[in-house]
Amino acid sequence: MGGKLFNLPRMPRGEYLAIEAEVRRYLDVKLPGQYRIPRYYGDKPDFGDMDVVVASRPDWGEVRAEIARDLGVTQTKAVGHVFSTVCRGLQTDFFPVPERYLDIAYSFMCFNDVGNFIGRICRRFDLKYGERGLAYVYRREGGNYRADLEVTRDFERICGFLGLDHGAWQAGFASLPAVFDWVIASPYFSVAPYLDDGDSPLRERAGVRSTVARFIEYLSARGIDKRPPSGTGGRTCP
Repeated sequence: MGGKLFNLPRMPRGEYLAIEAEVRRYLDVKLPGQYRIPRYYGDKPDFGDMDVVVASRPDWGEVRAEIARDLGVTQTKAVGHVFSTVCRGLQTDFFPVPERYLDIAYSFMCFNDVGNFIGRICRRFDLKYGERGLAYVYRREGGNYRADLEVTRDFERICGFLGLDHGAWQAGFASLPAVFDWVIASPYFSVAPYLDDGDSPLRERAGVRSTVARFIEYLSARGIDKRPPSGTGGRTCP
């Protein structure tokens, strides 16, 4: 959630890694195989929060209270389905999702805003990418009905469809520019939503998401001007 809910300072990398290791040790026992902590690029210097994706369950309300107690949490807030805590001075957000979406939600949340960048590419095909995977956005003629029809929750297939190197994603990224280059490498990536419309919701998002702002700066500074035509050329998910 960006780490701003409790107005805490960003945490240096070394301190963050120690807390993450502690949380992992605890959750490996408390929720074995039922949680994921999204990855981050290799030289990330500090952290505003830690996200933990967990498989939802009927007794999640009781379990989250036990987690807060066992980890010595000092503050908590529930915002929608997200359970936010302060653990050792670090905002730690728990995102419960149905178990079948655990891995794709994790993939979506890895490496800062990469999931949102991928989602922006998907829009050109009337597709939606998010914490529940890839879906086709069906709209009835006249616009009075819409439904998201699930296509796949397999992130490797999604990468294959978009021309993104899944192996590179698995290996991880050393830096934020490496993350940006990976996204830009998709043959369907376009700079249009980032550079053309100064009043777009994406520009507004850049005001609160530093990674989006840095991506826009990266595109401008390097003179990247990719604008592929719409459509997939009849391609389907591999």
